[in-house]
Amino acid sequence: MLSSRPDLPIRTWPRSQHGQRAFRACGLLLLLLALGGCQSVPLLRRQTLHVMLTLSPGMEWLEADYRGGRSWGPLLRSFRRLHPEARVQFSLVAEADLAKELQRSHRRGLGPDLLLVRAPVAIELLQQGLVIPLPHTPELQASLATLESRALHAVETPRGLAGLPVFSEPSLACYDRQRILEPPATTDALLALAAGGQPIGLAVDPVGLWWSVGALGARQALAPLLTGLKVPAQAQDQAADRQAILGWLYWLRQASQQSRVDLAAGPEELTQGLESGRLAWIPCFSIAIPRLERTMGQRLGVATLPAGPGGPPSPFSTLRVWAFGADSSGQQRQLAMDLARFTLDPGVQRSFTLRNQILVPANRYAPIPVASSGRLATLAKTQQQAQQLAPIREPSFTSPRIRRILPRVESVMDQVMEGVLTPDQGTEVLLKLEAEP
Repeated sequence: MLSSRPDLPIRTWPRSQHGQRAFRACGLLLLLLALGGCQSVPLLRRQTLHVMLTLSPGMEWLEADYRGGRSWGPLLRSFRRLHPEARVQFSLVAEADLAKELQRSHRRGLGPDLLLVRAPVAIELLQQGLVIPLPHTPELQASLATLESRALHAVETPRGLAGLPVFSEPSLACYDRQRILEPPATTDALLALAAGGQPIGLAVDPVGLWWSVGALGARQALAPLLTGLKVPAQAQDQAADRQAILGWLYWLRQASQQSRVDLAAGPEELTQGLESGRLAWIPCFSIAIPRLERTMGQRLGVATLPAGPGGPPSPFSTLRVWAFGADSSGQQRQLAMDLARFTLDPGVQRSFTLRNQILVPANRYAPIPVASSGRLATLAKTQQQAQQLAPIREPSFTSPRIRRILPRVESVMDQVMEGVLTPDQGTEVLLKLEAEP
């Protein structure tokens, strides 16, 4: 666990309608209160809401940014005005430690009331009995009506919805504006930039390089590998899939042979390379932008990822959802639902997006205000590409399969880019992986 320290506690007195009546009654009958005259009136009590945030694997280095008051402080202050009886405590847990932490706290009946997690993680936690299905209330049903169907599809299970979608974190391109006047719009332009002397960074992992799958036309061929969905194919389709994967691996091999292309282990190494000036262009995740802004200032540029001969890029987008803990009291559950619904309010989502400029709102009635800044316009275009092309919305795109398959896919990519396997050999290995259940 990264940290269990409560963050941003809110201490205020209640003002619920029932509480106000009790307060006035006891105020007028102070002497009776001393004698027990108000014992039949419920006493005012604060409600503590435990909210647990999680970071995706490989992104733990962004703990301070994700926890930071810049993101959550203003939102909670607004929520406090509506619910002054609430005292909200944050804790931050690495996703790899989440299940163990929840199992430990659940045994003591002290699990969190609300969790902000990736959609596949919410599904897995629901299957383990560590969270409950989305409560079926008229208020939450009204919130669901504001969401895109693809977002709801991502949390559907036989037991109900595993969570309430809140926002997405897409991947895009970050670059040094002092060294690159015009960011590369195509994969050819990206390699030409490297050939011209500008150092380019690429991550040797499937998530970090998923954008290139769409650009090189291999998305349809590789999607079954990640989703686990098997579609009967004709012989000509199988040949086309093999050719598409082969072309993608050839491009990765060609990129790795460029002397000015740096192959990084993950997003942290890429981010550090751009900050230090060792790299001029990298694929990045939107949640890394605040850190890059602090270190690079006006040098930081943000753009969509390059398109290619196969079409537009297929940026990876992480859908974050609210999952409801299994150990909440009735009052805590109601307060958790109120906070979750509050974050989906169109005005709140728009304000949150404008303030951070790194998150895509889930509420379809809160479109990204693209006229406000070029960065928001880039964010909107990137999310549109992700929704159209990425397989993340498929129901079988779940954590257990991803954890099992991605390391093996990464190994193939690494061996092809390092020259251990030829692109032809790598293609055969990936096709065999795709056939596995």
